Amino acid sequence: MTKRQWALALGGVAGAVTMWACVTTGSNPPATGGAGTCDGPYPNYWQDPKFTSVGMWQGQEISNQPPSGWTGPVFRLSQQYPAELPPQTPDEGWKQFNPFKEGLSQEEMQKQAYGYAWAVMRYIQAGNISGGASGGDISKDWTLCNNPVRRWVHIPYQTYDPSSGREFIHGLTREAPVTFTLTNGGSQIKTTVWAVGFYNPRAAYALGQVWKPDGNPQIPSSNMAFPEGAVIGKLLFTTATPEQLPILTNLPTWQANISDPSFCNCKPAAGEQTCSFQEISQQCPRTPGEVTLMQFDIAVRDSRSPTGWAYGTFVADGQAKASEKNPWDRISPLGLMWGNDTPPSGTLAISYPADPRTNGFTQEAVFFDVVDRWNVASNGGHLGCNSRLNGPADNARSSCLSCHMTASVPDKDRNVPAIFDLGDSTGPGQCAPAPGEVTADDVYFATTNCSASFQGGSIVPPPQYASGASQWISTDFSLQLSISMVQWMEWQADQVQEATGPRVMQGELPAR
Repeated sequence: MTKRQWALALGGVAGAVTMWACVTTGSNPPATGGAGTCDGPYPNYWQDPKFTSVGMWQGQEISNQPPSGWTGPVFRLSQQYPAELPPQTPDEGWKQFNPFKEGLSQEEMQKQAYGYAWAVMRYIQAGNISGGASGGDISKDWTLCNNPVRRWVHIPYQTYDPSSGREFIHGLTREAPVTFTLTNGGSQIKTTVWAVGFYNPRAAYALGQVWKPDGNPQIPSSNMAFPEGAVIGKLLFTTATPEQLPILTNLPTWQANISDPSFCNCKPAAGEQTCSFQEISQQCPRTPGEVTLMQFDIAVRDSRSPTGWAYGTFVADGQAKASEKNPWDRISPLGLMWGNDTPPSGTLAISYPADPRTNGFTQEAVFFDVVDRWNVASNGGHLGCNSRLNGPADNARSSCLSCHMTASVPDKDRNVPAIFDLGDSTGPGQCAPAPGEVTADDVYFATTNCSASFQGGSIVPPPQYASGASQWISTDFSLQLSISMVQWMEWQADQVQEATGPRVMQGELPAR
């Protein structure tokens, strides 16, 4: 790629995508179900040997390829995105529930949210968990290209960054470190979260507007949108063990090729601020280890929601659900949210709404009995700001929608908005108790609708798009799509800027 081609691609004009309006629905020929979705042009995992010849892993220590004699699973990226928008199907059971309806009592809202969440889970599980559902080999579950029910896909290009890149066994990517404080004695457990997400056919069509079958993406130049009925699921595994967190007992465990279970931090060379990719590969090598299912996130584009999205979180509940035959069902809904319960102007998010545990929310339902079971042994049931929905893998000063509404197309410097503001010398950041310090809350707990640009106010610097666009270009709440674009852009830039020398991540990965 020439410098001019690279600049055009990063500016979003070498393949501008025209997206449909947020509430548009479509009726096009159906996608065929079943196998065959795992052939395509994108790397399956970090250090995929098929891409060695293009210099993608140049100078790195190799620790994320199947060793000689390996007999376990090897991850394949499901990467065939439909060229036509598939129709909605009769098995979308969540439509039978409407927690968004105004005027519901808290009891009825919780009932509707519970039914909605499990209906989405049943839809996601269909065809993906044949092993677990029948008492068989769960290591073969979530192999998307083998699904006989519908064509689920992964998102490509979460494979270039050596810190977080997909591991080769199940395609898990490394997420943030999580430290749990135990209630018995107050000792702490340092852990790492490893996760994989997947997209139903209608969500896959949206991804296909960016990730093309020839391997060359078309970077959006205007706000994109997922269509009605798009469904996203995400498995999140932890390096914590059931001995450390008993609520993980009886949950599915996988072997995954991971770095340090307590979260590897690379130390850069003297005088340098950041480790190079080569140094990360040396200091944070991967090796097979065991991870346990801790959290399962869901997201649905639903026009009945005031924001256009519903986000839900299930968490491990292995002791209470020990009798469930299917190990993937030994989880419980932590909650469902469809808005940030935005505080009135000048009001702190940490104090609004008042006493939600007693009084509830207007735009989410949280199941505090599940929270309490998590908090028996640790602080893992922390939720988000003022008990807004967020799981044990997430930041307690944020919320599901607060993070995801920031999702944006990277600018020419591969920067995206920060997913939260935890404060610095100029202020305490979001969800802080200091009187009058509401600036960050006004940004991060604002009401942002689907396919709308994130408004960073004075907190988040404006984008520097090559096109001159002054507002962030939305990826419609999809942080994974934003992450994938950053990594692809980084790869393109490195071929010009760091063709032979050490490579350094210059872009912003929003989920890190």
